[in-house]
Amino acid sequence: MTWDFYRLDPRKNWEADLVDLESKICAKTKAILVNNPSNPCGSCWSKEHQEAILALCDKHKIPLICDEVYHGLSYDAERPFHSFGNLTSTVPIICCSAISKIFCVPGWRLGWSIFYNHHGYFDDVIDHMGKQTMIVLHPNSLVQAALPRILSETP
Repeated sequence: MTWDFYRLDPRKNWEADLVDLESKICAKTKAILVNNPSNPCGSCWSKEHQEAILALCDKHKIPLICDEVYHGLSYDAERPFHSFGNLTSTVPIICCSAISKIFCVPGWRLGWSIFYNHHGYFDDVIDHMGKQTMIVLHPNSLVQAALPRILSETP
């Protein structure tokens, strides 16, 4: 397996070079992975840039996998965080997040994935995952007990 990374431009708030990204799409491309807000530079892409990435995915019929673990740590008023999942009704998306960063509990390995299953793209994946849930590692009882309060009482 080869990983072909796309270029990011630090002079443009670490936006992806979309010409470079599109040049790397081929018949073997299964998905595009993005990290926004990013780690380690902390940049947050503009809504317009995100929409351009979605247009590229839509054009090539490629799903998007979004690492949005840092979504609660975007403080730039000029570039507020927008989840990719809320910006399209056509591109299939998997958004991943966790409590470790946004609630400052590193080591509390509790995360989730949200499937935006536009046009039934992920039907087979979701069916297979349902059969495999018994082998998923679960957070310890301390994390499970604290989670309802963390999610309901933390501003």
